[in-house]
Amino acid sequence: MASRSTARKLPLAEQADRFALYQEAVNAPADNIEFIERVYTEMRGVRPRVLKEDFCGTALLATEWAKRGPQRKSIGVDLDAEALAWARRHNLGPAGPGVSGRVELVHADVLAPNELRADVVCALNFSYFLLPTRQQLLAYFRNVRRSLRPRGLFVLDCIGGTEAVADYHEQREYDGFSYIWDHQEFNPLDHTARCSISFAFPDGSRIEPAFAYRWRVWTLPELRDLLDEAGFTAPRVFWEYTDEEDGTTEYREIAHEQNQEIWLTYLVAST
Repeated sequence: MASRSTARKLPLAEQADRFALYQEAVNAPADNIEFIERVYTEMRGVRPRVLKEDFCGTALLATEWAKRGPQRKSIGVDLDAEALAWARRHNLGPAGPGVSGRVELVHADVLAPNELRADVVCALNFSYFLLPTRQQLLAYFRNVRRSLRPRGLFVLDCIGGTEAVADYHEQREYDGFSYIWDHQEFNPLDHTARCSISFAFPDGSRIEPAFAYRWRVWTLPELRDLLDEAGFTAPRVFWEYTDEEDGTTEYREIAHEQNQEIWLTYLVAST
């Protein structure tokens, strides 16, 4: 019988939790909330109270929103039952009943009509790119509009640039693992691409892929036209700018900008 010192250790990839790694590498709830609160307060003169997070996955944003105060409520909607179960165990559970009691997780398709209402609906991390046809995205935007309270706001982000409409590979380093993004088989005829997220570890093991899907790279003119058709006012576009000295980022409203290899924006549409 092998001793503890000689027993085979599991590769780091087999010990890792892909949802926890995704949250660390991809999600930025504090930044999202700061932006949403700033823009909503500037436009409406009050702070928003109810947030609906579509394509919520592990509902980290919805959880963090509810943590901001006892008057805050949030709704998370996703079609992935595994991600929602993980959210309940690892995000809502540790937050305690005072927070989890103000977070409603809904296992549903965002295209299905529902009676939930919020001050702000958001679709972040380009999640709506999973809707590849004009008909689907228009139906989703119409659902969003119906789910907003009077004077509500719809916040979504967008990625673009010359690299976003081509095959590309990105790797970022984190404490104890590497995040790997692959964007392959980009088709210029319909702007779809095969995407995957993988994680690599110092012992050479990998989770490859941890997540995989096909999405459509929607352009800003297409999004603005569809939002208009769905009944929203002209969306405001906030472009990401990075300070070269300290690496901090801020989002400024723009009406014109030069193309880049990769750019990121928020769009804010009003009812």
